[in-house]
Amino acid sequence: PKVYAFCAKKHNLAVLRALLATPRGMGFNAIMKACPGITPRMLSTRLKELEKLKFISKGMVFGTPPKIEYRETAKTEGLKKILSELEEWGKKEL
Repeated sequence: PKVYAFCAKKHNLAVLRALLATPRGMGFNAIMKACPGITPRMLSTRLKELEKLKFISKGMVFGTPPKIEYRETAKTEGLKKILSELEEWGKKEL
């Protein structure tokens, strides 16, 4: 099924978990720090894929200098409970 392929893609869940853990958007470097082991190129690829699937949105924050921020979408909201339960299971079983 598609869900297993999505979850099996390296770093997909780590990126989503990082975005779901913060109440506001995150910049590229903040996501890099939250996802140990991911390269900038891989993160860029994952962010583009997740944006295309509408799991995240990319927006401009105006200021000096302007910044790009990534945020969860309503589509991602349903994953919060699932990822939380998966983490709890992992703490007990792994």
